[in-house]
Amino acid sequence: MEIFDDENQPEIRYDENDLVFHYKRGSFRRHEQAIYRDLATGKNAPKKGLIKVLFSTKGNKIAFFTMVMCIVLFFVLGIVNGGADKNSIAGMTAKISAFSFDEKIYASVEFYNLKKMENIDSVPLKVTFECLNAEGSVADKFETDFNFAPRFPKPIYAVFNDYDLVSVKCRLIYESESAVLECKISNR
Repeated sequence: MEIFDDENQPEIRYDENDLVFHYKRGSFRRHEQAIYRDLATGKNAPKKGLIKVLFSTKGNKIAFFTMVMCIVLFFVLGIVNGGADKNSIAGMTAKISAFSFDEKIYASVEFYNLKKMENIDSVPLKVTFECLNAEGSVADKFETDFNFAPRFPKPIYAVFNDYDLVSVKCRLIYESESAVLECKISNR
């Protein structure tokens, strides 16, 4: 914006007939749509608060209930399925994990929830590790007998050579009970 203080500058004048301005309070509102007219006048004020907004329209209700159902379904399937990497045998929970490092596969089985077995000295387990390739066939296998001591829990370890293996499966056998654990091999 420029301000001219020079009096020699001609002043621009407008003819009064060129400019027409009519203002009637609220008269322009009758040409608006009803939604905008109600918002401007305060008749239909926007809802405040998370719960009121979530349930304000039919679309919001559907989206909210769909989201709640997906979350519930996710948790129910997680609880029911329990994951292939966890299973229970002889009153304790076993979990398998495996990773690849320096052209070797390292697998381990750890045991949890051992409070029921505090009085037992050892649990004889027959353990079979199998490494599976991309086609799903067994590429390498390791079997051992393991005496697990619940008072001093130690994981069971196995090491394999890496032949482009994809997953590790472990079969635990205790007396007539058996459990199968399986997990994908993570790269490190």
